[in-house]
Amino acid sequence: MISHLSAVGIVHAVLAILCLVAGLIQFLRPKRGAGHRARGYFYVYAMLASDGASLLLYRFTGHFNVFHVAAIVNFTLIMLAIVPLLRTPKPSNWRRTHYYFIAWSYVSPVSAGLTNLATRLMPVRGWEQVALTALAASLVTVVIASMLIRKYQPPEDGAALPTGLVEQNGVPS
Repeated sequence: MISHLSAVGIVHAVLAILCLVAGLIQFLRPKRGAGHRARGYFYVYAMLASDGASLLLYRFTGHFNVFHVAAIVNFTLIMLAIVPLLRTPKPSNWRRTHYYFIAWSYVSPVSAGLTNLATRLMPVRGWEQVALTALAASLVTVVIASMLIRKYQPPEDGAALPTGLVEQNGVPS
């Protein structure tokens, strides 16, 4: 399955798979602490390298195509997710900004992975069918992702925290 890939293709594929795993772990684990930061840095560096490698791949159509545009958009999303973390002082609502951009950056490799899986499992002939498969996978991924991203978004900075069972000192009433 991987024997037909170039060295750049192999690097891209391996990094993309690692990003899918790292992103899923980030989604499932708590969002604070050194582990989150370490996995986040791994995801960001691996995704940037994967996006860069994808810009060197032209085997599909022989020229710049929609997959290259997706890599550039994904690169931009990652940069927009990282900028609020690097600013001092951090802007208000930086957590929500970071969350939205990094979450949407994860949608791209999920969609690409689904497209890749579908085109390998189905009898696809020609780039038109690949394009339709990519469109269908992207639409399904975006719809599901928009629901999940909205559901798990962090609260706005300064949002009122629920009270009632816990007093100011943290002891249940």
